[in-house]
Amino acid sequence: MKSLIVAVTVVISIIFPADAFHSNSFDAIKGCKQYGHVGNYNDPLTYIPMTDLQNLGFTNKSIFFKIAVQGRYDGILRFGDSLYPYNKEVIEIVFGGWTNTKSAGRRQYRSASNQATNTVLAEVQTPMLLSANRPTVFLVELFHDGTIQVRISGQDHPFLLFNDAKMIPFYYMTFTKWKTDVLYFYDCPVDKYAKICYEDGRMYVN
Repeated sequence: MKSLIVAVTVVISIIFPADAFHSNSFDAIKGCKQYGHVGNYNDPLTYIPMTDLQNLGFTNKSIFFKIAVQGRYDGILRFGDSLYPYNKEVIEIVFGGWTNTKSAGRRQYRSASNQATNTVLAEVQTPMLLSANRPTVFLVELFHDGTIQVRISGQDHPFLLFNDAKMIPFYYMTFTKWKTDVLYFYDCPVDKYAKICYEDGRMYVN
């Protein structure tokens, strides 16, 4: 019987990421800030200065941070170099778009007349990535060479990986939505002093 219990525990550990084992799924967002007044996709949005964030991690290759998204689909993060990015480009990351089937990284140009043009940099299948009942925590990592990785917190491999050849700076960030309400949590605690190394594209935290 003991061996059976051990085997079941091992199987569960493989299937579910470490962050899934909170006694309450909302424990995962303790210490995070909630982004209020989420505007629609083409609304004027309030951007958060990077200097306001208290929880950023750094390596010799990158900067990383955690956010959490709760909603049926279409979680959207944007970041760029301006508080009012009109006639400029930003990076946009879509979590669980297309009715929670795909995710994407893209470069967006928004004109002074608020007309947006999106250039797809990566698009991957991510069925059922988001949930309306609990937050999903993501680690977003921005490399100095323009590479951007997104992974579910607690997992080694990114599910979204792309390169921004223009290396748009991460000075301001914001969140938006498409056709359904989405909750966002940001500035979530990270281990800023962890030793992070890379091997075969995997990130190891010691």
